[in-house]
Amino acid sequence: MKLLIGQLVLIAVVWTSMAVFFSEMTEASKIIFYLVTSWMLLLIVLIIKTWIKGRTNRD
Repeated sequence: MKLLIGQLVLIAVVWTSMAVFFSEMTEASKIIFYLVTSWMLLLIVLIIKTWIKGRTNRD
């Protein structure tokens, strides 16, 4: 879980930095931005899934 949260924080920093310059991006840069966005959303889903699975195992 710590690895997922750490990775999410790092990706969030990169995503925020890229979002600041979104209007100046080329098409290739926008594709990379969308890939980073997809990875960040996947991490959020995995963190929620792991958290829910951990809660149900404790009960």
